[in-house]
Amino acid sequence: MDLTFNALLIIHLAAFGLAISTTIVAPLIGGRIAAAPPEARPLLGGIGKRLSINARIAFGLLLVTGIAMVYVRYGGFEGQSIWFFIKMGLVVVVLIAMIIGIVAKPGTISPRLMGWITRLAMAGIVISAVMAFN
Repeated sequence: MDLTFNALLIIHLAAFGLAISTTIVAPLIGGRIAAAPPEARPLLGGIGKRLSINARIAFGLLLVTGIAMVYVRYGGFEGQSIWFFIKMGLVVVVLIAMIIGIVAKPGTISPRLMGWITRLAMAGIVISAVMAFN
């Protein structure tokens, strides 16, 4: 059981690293596209699209491995603190924001608004995760 948990934890932390690096690099590339020469824009756009896919993969891995770790370690969600459930609720908010971002037609939702929703939910997830272990 410890080996399974440790393997899931390594995958979880690797996905977290991928998510963080994507969060840092994607806005830098996005900001450069408008000022880039026309021949460089498709390349930067392709990198941005790949980063977006990587972020979705990372989020999926975080979700699956996180739930699996709880089941491996505790056998289910019973007995978890209220902070755990707040964290999971905020994870659902991020998931909904990602789905809306994928499904919505370009330009119908402000990227700035979606960015703020995602950032605030992610900050809440981190705070809730820290409080869950206190």
